[in-house]
Amino acid sequence: MFSMLSLPRAWDGKNPEEMDWKTLVKLSRPGWWLVHIWLYLAPTGQKYHLLTTLPFWLGLAYVLFPLNLLVYGINDYTDVELDAKNDRKGNFMYGAKCSMKQMEDLPRIIVLLNVLPVMVLAFVTGQWMALTLWIVICFGVNFAYNVEPLRLSSKGPWELPCVVAGFSGVTTLASIVNNLPWAPAGYWAHMTCLVLRTQLWTEFLDFDPDAACGRRTTSTLIGKAASKALVCTLLGLEAVVTWYFFDDWLMRIFSFSGMLAFVALEVIRGTNDKEKKKAMKAQNALGLSLVFWIWHKGLFAA
Repeated sequence: MFSMLSLPRAWDGKNPEEMDWKTLVKLSRPGWWLVHIWLYLAPTGQKYHLLTTLPFWLGLAYVLFPLNLLVYGINDYTDVELDAKNDRKGNFMYGAKCSMKQMEDLPRIIVLLNVLPVMVLAFVTGQWMALTLWIVICFGVNFAYNVEPLRLSSKGPWELPCVVAGFSGVTTLASIVNNLPWAPAGYWAHMTCLVLRTQLWTEFLDFDPDAACGRRTTSTLIGKAASKALVCTLLGLEAVVTWYFFDDWLMRIFSFSGMLAFVALEVIRGTNDKEKKKAMKAQNALGLSLVFWIWHKGLFAA
């Protein structure tokens, strides 16, 4: 019984057959935590009173690490052999490289680190029914994306609506935990464009290893040239959505600059893997700055 509730004891255990906290954090992709920050803060914009409430901070802490571990950990659990051949793996940006033995205990740890915090959130907020339904749907979406018989991550283009549904759950959780109405239509349109172009961009980064092992993502299905064109289209659509729904000069500049940067780097010039990583990190840094501006202005709040 107690063994089912056990967690790693060391930050860096040095044993490639044992899970440690450093590996768990790598699996959660800290380099991409910004995405969940962005999604969680969306409906809370300008609600300064929330900064003094326990549910707000508990919810934010949950979406940063445990939920990211669920999202990316299940993905890596089913891709151990593929990830071993992926040179981008083995860091805090794109995830850890793990042995099969090391990953054996990961599903139990993921369940433990997600169910218990959601129970705490339910206790603190009183939202037992809503959060029970939320966690069931959350696991369902992530299993549909990563695990057979569906495993939509390898059945492009069906992974795209699954990814949008999954990330939408973060904003929904923020509304439940903080007792807020849903974000407005403009936010959901912008979020959909943002999630889709980010998903396709990362699939494009993994094009060669995915194609080599026969994995069918949307990117490998349509090819490199069409992938670039589709990312450009989504970036353009995101710019249009931003211009239509949000009367904010900084947000509009960021949206259009993202489109111009992708065209310049990937369509006109072309980049190697190292340069792609730098571009993604730069985008994250700019996005982190923008998210606080959007929150301050309340652009995504209901």
